[in-house]
Amino acid sequence: MKRFRVAILASGSGTTAEAFIRTVQREAYPIDVTCAVSNNKTAGIFDRVAQLNAEFGLHIETAVINSYQPASKEPLVHGQQTEAEQSAILTLLEEHSVDLVLLLGYMKRIGPLLLRAYGWQPGYTSIYQARMLNTHPGLLPATIGTHGLGTQEFTLAQGMTEGGQTLHVVSDTYDTGPTVVEHRVPVDPGETAESFFARVQAVEKQHITADVMAFMQAQENYQKEA
Repeated sequence: MKRFRVAILASGSGTTAEAFIRTVQREAYPIDVTCAVSNNKTAGIFDRVAQLNAEFGLHIETAVINSYQPASKEPLVHGQQTEAEQSAILTLLEEHSVDLVLLLGYMKRIGPLLLRAYGWQPGYTSIYQARMLNTHPGLLPATIGTHGLGTQEFTLAQGMTEGGQTLHVVSDTYDTGPTVVEHRVPVDPGETAESFFARVQAVEKQHITADVMAFMQAQENYQKEA
């Protein structure tokens, strides 16, 4: 059986990344997480990966790649990747022969160089032509442009009766790529944004590894038949 090589991009604490990697190890999925990249040099994911490497004997490489590392000569735009940043990430992905790039709380818009290599393109006719996925803590398109706790605040403010987690292909604008799978979570009476966010995160962590595995297996079959 083929082993799939996955790279993780994350900006924050890395709890979903840890859940993903732990499930891979616990359930013996044919997945090798080869590297984890963050634009935030103090992101919690670095400590979590170090712990997982020691605990399971893994060799996941970590790297800080952002608008300042490597330095860029072009003007910086908040939330946007520089060309140098994209090139550095691409080089790392190519060095690790990555099959799929997984965004787990990555807070920057993916630039055109990375999109051409891994993301959704206008001429694509199948989600399995893309190799970059993002997890979003809400239902799409209803919560486009929101993130984190703000997604649940928006969900409740709009009077929505359910929210959830969506796994989708990454495109050139936030949260607009084709949906791979969604998991709906009903809003309970008296729900707060914090309590709902915790419940949605629990659902995300429960399903993310199996969902990504199913996508890669279907992608492999698609490529064989193409």
